[in-house]
Amino acid sequence: MKIWEVHANLGLGPIRTTPDGDADVAGLLLSERAYLLVMRQMRPQELVDLVERVGAEAAMEALLERFAGQELDGTGRGLAVGRTRLGELVLRRNDEAVVRASAGGWAP
Repeated sequence: MKIWEVHANLGLGPIRTTPDGDADVAGLLLSERAYLLVMRQMRPQELVDLVERVGAEAAMEALLERFAGQELDGTGRGLAVGRTRLGELVLRRNDEAVVRASAGGWAP
């Protein structure tokens, strides 16, 4: 069970797992590593409230701005925007591999 599924079971808001295995917090997509990084600084309900108040795109920008240049876990890791395999925007930790489409299929 993913940590955000535990948060969802506790009734902390509209949180679910996407078919790709990412977190969907009221429409904002985060990879597992990005979710854990954000949870070091915010409570789950704070994140849900932010997304519900300003929308997924504005929340993504706010999180990128909030965590820009910070060493959130002491290793220099932060947040970056990526895409799911379906092309949706997703927040990832800045050291996660980027998946790119090529003519022959998906390549890391």
